[in-house]
Parts: sequence; C-alpha cells; structure tokens
Amino acid sequence: MDFELTDEQKMLKDVARKFAEKEMLPTLREFELKRKINFDLIKKMGETGFIGIHLPKEYGGSGLDYVSSVIVWEQLSWASWTQTLVSLGHGVLAGTILLHCASEEQKKKYLPPLCKGEKIIAVATVEPNAGSDARAIETKAELKGNYWIINGSKNFISAGNIADYIIVLAQTDKSLGPKGMVLIILDKDTPGFSAMRNDLIGDRAGDIANLYFDDCKIPKENVIGKVGRGLQNALKGIDTARLFISAGCIGMAQSCLDWSIKYAKEREQFGKPIGGFQLIQEKIAKMYAEISSIRWQVYYAAYLKDKGLPHAKELSAAKWLSSELAVRASEEAIRIHGAYGCSDEYPVAHHYLDSILSNILGGTSEMHKLTIGRELLGINAMY
Repeated sequence: MDFELTDEQKMLKDVARKFAEKEMLPTLREFELKRKINFDLIKKMGETGFIGIHLPKEYGGSGLDYVSSVIVWEQLSWASWTQTLVSLGHGVLAGTILLHCASEEQKKKYLPPLCKGEKIIAVATVEPNAGSDARAIETKAELKGNYWIINGSKNFISAGNIADYIIVLAQTDKSLGPKGMVLIILDKDTPGFSAMRNDLIGDRAGDIANLYFDDCKIPKENVIGKVGRGLQNALKGIDTARLFISAGCIGMAQSCLDWSIKYAKEREQFGKPIGGFQLIQEKIAKMYAEISSIRWQVYYAAYLKDKGLPHAKELSAAKWLSSELAVRASEEAIRIHGAYGCSDEYPVAHHYLDSILSNILGGTSEMHKLTIGRELLGINAMY
C-alpha cells in the first residue's frame, strides 16, 4: 500500500473539505437547534456526486474506489458526522445492497434517483429484541399469492422517517433461523406502514426512526435477492457502512484536534496562551498520535476491500478503534475549551454527542472485538 495519496485523491480531499466548510458549517447550528433535516444539502450532495460515490457510473454513481470514498467521508464528517450520515448513509447501506443483490431492473429503478439525491432508501434491520443478534428478527413476511404481507417493527433506523423506500429484513420461517430471512423493499406510502422519529442525545441534524408494519401488502417482485439470503445480503451493506462510519469518526476526531489547536493558541490564561502549558500540549499531542495511527488502519481496511481481499478483522479493528477515538478526542477537545466546549457556540460539543452514537451504529466495540478474536483464534465466542 502506498502511503502517498494520488493527485486525484488530494484534489478530492480538497473539494470535500471546501464543501464541508462552505455548505455544511455555516448552517449546521441552525439545523441542529431546530432538529431539522437539511434537504437542500442532500440534493447538493447528489449533484456533487458524493451520495453514490462508490457506486458504478452506469447507475448514476461516481465509480470511485473505497480509499477515495473514505477520504470524502472523513472530510465531510469533519463538519458534521450526522449530516454526512443522513445525506450519504443510504447511498452506502441501501446502495451497496442493491448493487450486489438486486435484479438489473431493480438497480435501474432505484439506484439513479438515490445517487442524484432525489430519493432516499432506508434499510431496516434492527428490532427491539434484535440488535447485534440478527437471528432474533421477529418482523414477519408471509407470502400470500403474489404479495408479501409484512408485520412487525424496527428500531433506530437511519433515515427511516424521511425515506421514500425502505428495505426490510424480515423472517419468513422462524424455524429456519437466518436461512429463513428475506429482504423486501416497500414504498413509504404502503398502507399499514408508519414511522416515528426517535430523538437521541446526538444526531440532532439527522434522522433516526422507529418503523411499524401492520399488514403491509408488498408485490412479490419487490424481494431483493433470494429468499433465505436476506441476512447475508444485508451484511454486504453493513460491511461497507462500517468502513464509512469509521472514516467519519476520523473526521470528527480531526475536527476536534484542529479546533483545539486554534483555541489553545488564542485562549490566554495567566498571561500566556494555554497552548504553552505542558498538559494542554500533552492532550493535543496524544490526539494527533492516535488520529494519525488509526486513520491508516481505516485506510488499510478500505485498501483491502478495494482489492477484494479478506478484511473482517482489519475492518472491525478500524471500526472499534476509530469510534472510541472520536469519543476520546471530543472529550479532550471539550476539556481544552473548558465551559465553552459545552456550548453550541464552539464546534466541538456536537462531535461529542454524535461520536457516542457512532459507537453503536455498525456494531458495538464489543461485537468487533469478538469478530477479531474469532478471526485470529478460529473459535466463535458468541454462541
């Protein structure tokens, strides 16, 4: 792996950072305080090519490799991980599932408007009793003639309240376990479907929702992939989502470092900038060292994914380390800023709130530690 970015990647990094500074930061506080979605921003993301950044050009995407795509996610999350997630997350999760599992007709129907920012597609997997343990899925899909009838509920679904379509992971036969699962896409206007926004401590400019399905009648041809492969197909998207979440965490951490350096140079106590105190320098030095190291772990996971090589433990390491780093870096940034760090007037508190959620989405740290252990030891510690 070459540690030097290509000229194209450097240009892409610069374009994404400028977009973050000009299009995201100026209005971020306004949307966070109102807990509103910036739909104009999503449209601009589509026009810029960011939403379908890793998807093929033939379906409206930008066709970039994973390393280049990771660079963009890092730079946009430097401004706001939440706005990056709600704007681009469906392109990653739903887009990847559709690309690898959908029929050609389905790809042509759903991917182009998704990439343009015209339509949002959520993926609904998590349930009240099924988080890390996907085998516990209870939402039921029953085939009756030419229609699937879906009943159940989903929790904490990204973009679930604003989505135009929802890809639902459901169980067709509980006795089959994971082999009985199916992915079905439904329109938000389907009778019996409803959504309710779930306001969390972070994600103030995003959308996390609970979804409900009451005898939702869906045409048989809306199955994505094969019946019985629903969980495996969903994991294709989840694997890619973990990579982009990791990149977003690096972006949050880097933002905290950048703003802390700026503040430490300007803030004076006892007649000198606080950056001149040893303990402040120690905090900043540690943030830099950890960010620099873990960034390359994320890029390495993207590199392996680009090459089509096994990457389970490398990606789990990236997700675990980067999400916990985002929390630590934002905590330190708040300490460096003092009471000002707890105020929305300064651009570090929102990273702290968002970074906590990044520890959960895409799998908890504990789940990723078990994945690494299983890969290294060849022993499954979960069951």
